[in-house]
Amino acid sequence: MSQWTGWLELVAEEAVLVIAFLVIFDGCRRLVRDGFSRRAALMVALGLLLPVADAAMSLRLVKSVQGLQAEKMAAVALHGREPAGGWEKAASSPEARSALSVQAATVAYLFQGERSEVLGPTGARERFVPAPDQERAREQFVRDEKGAEDSARSGFEHGLRLFIETAAFMLAGAVVGWRQRGRR
Repeated sequence: MSQWTGWLELVAEEAVLVIAFLVIFDGCRRLVRDGFSRRAALMVALGLLLPVADAAMSLRLVKSVQGLQAEKMAAVALHGREPAGGWEKAASSPEARSALSVQAATVAYLFQGERSEVLGPTGARERFVPAPDQERAREQFVRDEKGAEDSARSGFEHGLRLFIETAAFMLAGAVVGWRQRGRR
């Protein structure tokens, strides 16, 4: 029965969405056929609440993912770069410079996959070699980022589809109402 997890919620959501579309259709049909009335306008307004709110939330998902990517780039720019002039000219002790260069290389590796050079304990430059836990963290980060991008793309498509479907039901209701009005 575990394969049915989520199906009930999906069916209920789609049923409510179908009812909203039917209310939008009938409200638009009545507005065009009979002229403006409070009941028909209320039907359209109430019917529009669910699909427009759902579509807007789906479209906002894209902005939140773009915001997270901008924050990632800001973190890399702030903490994952070598200072101007190089680590050798940084105003701190050799141990602190080495620790800061390893920290910056770790940030650059985790967020961008770059393997830069770090200052070793002796002051010589070495290629950054991530620890196994850092490699796992990088792999998980890449999977999470790809999943967020896929979710954002799916959310955008869902929101756009809802806006188009809502407009189609409004137009269909208006066309049917106009045809019924012409037959009177």
